[in-house]
Amino acid sequence: MRGVILAGVWGAGKTTVHGSVLRRLAAANCQYVIAIPQAATITTHTYAPGDAAAHLSAILQWLENLTGHLEDADARFAASTLPTHRFAPQWTPTALLEGLTFDLPVYRLPTPLDRVRDLEARLADVGLTVALLRVPDDLVEEQCVRSTRAHRGPRWARYLESFGANDEARATHVRRVQDMLVEHAEHSPLPVKILDTGDRAWGRLADDVTAVVKG
Repeated sequence: MRGVILAGVWGAGKTTVHGSVLRRLAAANCQYVIAIPQAATITTHTYAPGDAAAHLSAILQWLENLTGHLEDADARFAASTLPTHRFAPQWTPTALLEGLTFDLPVYRLPTPLDRVRDLEARLADVGLTVALLRVPDDLVEEQCVRSTRAHRGPRWARYLESFGANDEARATHVRRVQDMLVEHAEHSPLPVKILDTGDRAWGRLADDVTAVVKG
């Protein structure tokens, strides 16, 4: 198996890059793609009824099931003759995932680190890499606060208010979360590639992530 977990704070560009990489894989005739956006991982559960503990339990069970599915896909492919087939690049199981365990601290869920690390070790074993989109500190307020407010609409604006009393305070909160994600990545069993988003060259970033996906 091969693949990427896209990680980053709000406004880092995960969703934009996810869609662009998916189109690149389709153009390359990659036929076995497991593509899961953030909306289907953390967001779905946090918008469901229940408190943080219920959300965390549901997310961890979902991640356990997903990890098992990826392990099964990897094992079946490896046990076949397909890895040496001339169409192996098109038929190799390929995962393009957004968020997963890296989003847990972003959403302030009480993350059980041992279980998260176990899941990440299993995801590393099947061949996944984290692509962490990092926003330069001096661009966080513009890119992650003001720009996302303008593009995501009033519901996001209301959620953004919980980050602080003004945009400067909200940007400070986002920087703290980003530092936490980078620290999480540094201690993760998953291989990690940190990509700077300062120039907002989304096409180049999508090319970089696609290259990571293809190994």
